[in-house]
Amino acid sequence: MYYFALEAYAPTASFRLPETHTFQQTLPLPPVTALMGLAGAALGLSFEQTMGLRESGFLCGVWGRHSGEASDLWKFQKIKSGKVISAVLTREILCDLNLHIIYAHQEKEKAEDLRRAFLCPVYALSAGTSDDLLKLRRVGEVCEVGTELCRQYKCTVLPGDHSRNFESSIKLEDLPLGKTVRAPRVFLLPVSFTFNVEERRVKNRAHFTFIDTPVTLNKPVPAITSGGKVFPLL
Repeated sequence: MYYFALEAYAPTASFRLPETHTFQQTLPLPPVTALMGLAGAALGLSFEQTMGLRESGFLCGVWGRHSGEASDLWKFQKIKSGKVISAVLTREILCDLNLHIIYAHQEKEKAEDLRRAFLCPVYALSAGTSDDLLKLRRVGEVCEVGTELCRQYKCTVLPGDHSRNFESSIKLEDLPLGKTVRAPRVFLLPVSFTFNVEERRVKNRAHFTFIDTPVTLNKPVPAITSGGKVFPLL
């Protein structure tokens, strides 16, 4: 398998939970659809073409930390009873987000093509909404790597529901004052869609476990180690 790694930064980010409306909660890290969306933006693809990247064999992984969270009020317009009216929603945002992302494929040429796209993206890269611009700090070289079964994880996303497959590895003496400690959180998220002209609907969903503080899994998960960080493959 061949992969390359990205280092990225966003002053603000928001990865809205699907089907939330007036209170738009954010996921703590970009889900697989957002990671594929970055690849599609770099290549200049439509959303439908972007979702085809995963079906063509691309895998991805993410490791990230942010400095804090906040809520923001957004004013928007909607149609009610045939009239356009103003309304307000609350959006959660992540602040000072640092991301490490990998993309992997069995074919070296396809990994190289995507890497070159990130060196000169067709569309602007964002961390959720179009207001949350993402800055690439480094685009790594394509390397050959094998996956390994790993048990130790932190600050990442695991495929599947691991709510009963972990033990906490937190060392309280290593936690900074004011650090929020969260148990792993499981979300059921879209992974594929059906398309009909401009309409799209969710085709399949899958569980993903978002890990914050260190955990040890009882049953290991395949991952790639890069730059001292462990990336489960999504």
